[in-house]
Amino acid sequence: MPWLRKPVVAGLALSLAAMATSTFTTLGLGALAPYLRAQFHLSTFEVGALPALVFLGALAVSVPAGRLTDRIGAGRALALSLSGVAVGIGLAAIAPTQALFLLGVALGGIGYGAVNPATNVLSTSLVPRRHRAFFLSIKQAGVTLGGLVAGATLPSIADAIGWRAALLAPISLLLCCVMVALWAARREAQGWFDAPAQPQSTDGRSLVDVSVPSGTPTAVFGFISSGVQLSVAGYLTIYLVDTQGFSKPTAGLGLSLAFAAGCVGRLAWGALSDRRFSAHATTLVVSSTGSVLGLMALASGVGGGVLWIVIALVGFCSIGWNGVYMALITDRAGQAKLGRATGRGLVFLYCGVVVVPPLLGELRDAFDSWPVVWSAATVAVICAASLLAVGRRHMIRVPTGEAFVSEPLPGTPQVVAGSGSS
Repeated sequence: MPWLRKPVVAGLALSLAAMATSTFTTLGLGALAPYLRAQFHLSTFEVGALPALVFLGALAVSVPAGRLTDRIGAGRALALSLSGVAVGIGLAAIAPTQALFLLGVALGGIGYGAVNPATNVLSTSLVPRRHRAFFLSIKQAGVTLGGLVAGATLPSIADAIGWRAALLAPISLLLCCVMVALWAARREAQGWFDAPAQPQSTDGRSLVDVSVPSGTPTAVFGFISSGVQLSVAGYLTIYLVDTQGFSKPTAGLGLSLAFAAGCVGRLAWGALSDRRFSAHATTLVVSSTGSVLGLMALASGVGGGVLWIVIALVGFCSIGWNGVYMALITDRAGQAKLGRATGRGLVFLYCGVVVVPPLLGELRDAFDSWPVVWSAATVAVICAASLLAVGRRHMIRVPTGEAFVSEPLPGTPQVVAGSGSS
């Protein structure tokens, strides 16, 4: 693979670290949910609103952050976004009141929203389209890695020295990542991350048509799946404490297992999507099947050793899909507009996180029932996957080197000179 050069590896490594540290700092709050609930007297709805608040800030900046990334460079944009996360969560860590705590979480979310466009550019701008799902899945595995570490460490640290002091660990790691992003910005300004010049074909025979779903099924799937994913991250520890009788540290380990399985899932689904499926959408539909099975098992109230298997299945499928979706929303984008494409696509993911977890929390408070919550999540995933499976598809034209191994699809002709537009 001649394109696999040092800038590609460096960009991917930095992107993975940035996603891990920013998630450790923001969504790691889910691991501290029992402590935060006691400190600020939060209802289940309000606990579910914490990740929603993070992504409400992210939603507000996702589109302009994508444009900013394309304009000033991914390295500088990443340093700015990570600094914003550190400032916001730092404020939350010292906040004496609920209002100031929530303000800090929202500010951290604004920084978090700018991380994805910058890391998408750094990790895939030099990667051919047919390999992007795997590379983006590696990058997005940073989200699950950050959650895994948060679940495994933050509750124990909080038990020892308090939840406020526990947040100093992820903030410190985040600031280290800011320094590396500034190094990347300098190398980027020197042209280190620029793509090598490619010969331009004029006969049209180097192009093929490939299939992508239309905007509505893609948006709905992202909206629902991201909302369910963050509901699992936000509610799992409380569910395990309240319903299964777990201690807080053991519940944190349960969340850590879900994120560990999600980390493996992201790599596995990304590799499968690039190697075995003719479209990223097909991979997402398949992964949703496992998500449905896991959520149904939670709704049935399984316990004991089976519960740990179910937690792993839910993590593998309900958390593991994200990298493939990132590849899907960048399929239409040219190299110079990867940041903008990511910013637009993330709007629907962030909307789902803002809306779905609080709604499921409201269901929990209204019916006093976790099976109702997991059943509602199951129905939502079935609807999203079905729409993506049967929704309209469009054809886009890409170079043959960018196409998947199994493309073009059966019955889809090679594009020749003089053919109509896609």
